Amino acid sequence: MKRNEPLINLFGLILIILLAVLVYLALTDSGQGLTMLSADLEQRVSYSYLLKNVTAAGQTENQHGQAEVILGREDYENGAVNIVTAIVTDYRMLDTFGEILVLFAASAGVGLLMVERKRGKAKEASEIVKTAVPIIILFTLITGFYIISHGHLTPGGGFPGGAVIASAFILQFLAFQKSSRNKVFKILESLAGIGLLAMGLIGLYLEGSLFANFLPNGSLGATISAAGIMIIYALIGIKVAAELSSISADFIGE
Repeated sequence: MKRNEPLINLFGLILIILLAVLVYLALTDSGQGLTMLSADLEQRVSYSYLLKNVTAAGQTENQHGQAEVILGREDYENGAVNIVTAIVTDYRMLDTFGEILVLFAASAGVGLLMVERKRGKAKEASEIVKTAVPIIILFTLITGFYIISHGHLTPGGGFPGGAVIASAFILQFLAFQKSSRNKVFKILESLAGIGLLAMGLIGLYLEGSLFANFLPNGSLGATISAAGIMIIYALIGIKVAAELSSISADFIGE
């Protein structure tokens, strides 16, 4: 067993435990209403934009006669608290899909350019770097997963979250010179792309519009809500992370 493998395995175990804790907190109510299941909408900038983002059925008048958003309401348009997310992954999802294709074209172009290149031997990283990188990767992956899974509530989503996750794999490549998983990244990228296309076609079949939301929205502000957007952002995150990681792997040793 190599010297750094026990350390890598240890931080991998810690990552799994932390992710399990995050899932538990997201699905558990403390009884105080201040858990991860509830977003404090009135304290967010997006709250004022929500008033412009909903139909009359999603509004009510408060005691001052002003329009208010019905917090916790189900079937609330696309279910997204973040107005930017509502635009990117719902109202203008076709544009987002085109942007994803641009990144795919860039990844494919790099792959074609590198296919005939002869790989060289990169300089090995120091022991300090090899020891620190697993720790950095741990927190980088957690941050990336959080950004992706909360894109419908807070600024973030599939693109930035996928880029953050890719940076973790890039650190691994640079520190340990391991690019053997490049084929795995290409497979994940392909599956995520197929999944996105499937979401668009299913929406077209069920709702009559490409990428139309056909899944339940849940309660506005809940962590598990806006199911269609959460799935789309997850697929985008996987695709972006895989493509950027694959591009980096192609450059390792060049």
